[in-house]
Amino acid sequence: MALTATTLAGAKATNDTRIVLTSATGAANKMLALVDAEWMRITSVDLTPTLGVVPGYSGSTAGPHGILAPVIYGIPNDFVSAGVVPGSIVTSLSFGVSGAITGPSGAGVPISNTLIYLTKATAGAYTLAAAAIDQLNTLTFISTTAAAHTITMAGNAGATDVATFAANIGTSITLKASNGVWAAVAQNGVTVA
Repeated sequence: MALTATTLAGAKATNDTRIVLTSATGAANKMLALVDAEWMRITSVDLTPTLGVVPGYSGSTAGPHGILAPVIYGIPNDFVSAGVVPGSIVTSLSFGVSGAITGPSGAGVPISNTLIYLTKATAGAYTLAAAAIDQLNTLTFISTTAAAHTITMAGNAGATDVATFAANIGTSITLKASNGVWAAVAQNGVTVA
């Protein structure tokens, strides 16, 4: 059996035990679903495309995921990384609406190394709070849509406070917190001015 790729049809809060998929054809109980880097065990398909799930399955970090966040589901043996706990390496989040980039609890800037998917179908305008003076984490932003997103970095003075994404799927930027500011350490299709 092959893995199926789809997206979330609605946002998921950290501890939600139901997710709504754009399409859930072939989904069955006991399958795994991978949303961003969060593993979930499917427990109910009675209301397809709404699925009952166990969030944060297999030790991964349960977190919020925005509308259109990427979802892969299938039987456990079809996943090459089913035994890997993504949450132990990096936290992942997705944002499907414009607004503040917040941590897994919905408050404050992410303080761990985090992979952030920007899933808004049209251009998103995001804000990232200033890094704390002792903060040293890395945030990587990846656009999953062909939209010209912007990220305004509070606390960055002058010419390096707005990152603008080209309207292409897969554009990305990696920011490193250092001395209270966000420094761009890698860019793909993103300009910082």
